[in-house]
Amino acid sequence: MAIRNEGANPTDITLTTIGVPTHAPEQSGYGYRIDRAYFTMEGAVADDAIRMGDRYVAVLTVTPFENAEARLMVNDPLPAGFEIDNPNLLRSGDIKAMDWLKSVETEHTEFRADRFLAAVDWRGSTPFRLAYVVRAVSPGQFHHSAASVEDMYRPQFRAISATGRIIITE
Repeated sequence: MAIRNEGANPTDITLTTIGVPTHAPEQSGYGYRIDRAYFTMEGAVADDAIRMGDRYVAVLTVTPFENAEARLMVNDPLPAGFEIDNPNLLRSGDIKAMDWLKSVETEHTEFRADRFLAAVDWRGSTPFRLAYVVRAVSPGQFHHSAASVEDMYRPQFRAISATGRIIITE
């Protein structure tokens, strides 16, 4: 496609493109770092042997790079094959079986069919954790998109986690 101005006066042009990257983006961030890990319900690091029906605790760790005050939005897309399991468990505070887990209070959380969302008011430079329970519901190999954190009022301060693949067996 060729675009040219055949008039005598200069003109502005806006070009918008949409596409899918040819390879997965690397973990990165400006102002923050976000990491995602899966644990068993007892707190052990989950191995790669995910079986349909198994439950895990998804833990997001957000690390600020400096001492600041921010309103943050955390977004963790679920891979196909996982569902959020019983969001009321963590919301109600009934996490006696997960005394190993120290997570932060949120201003708002959403447990959607395809993602976990949380709004957090954070002050300081210490890392904080968010957690929710997932269940493996469908066997197969699935892409796992990056989790992200973004300062709602300073969007240049953001980070994405690593991406990956999960395999769920029957």
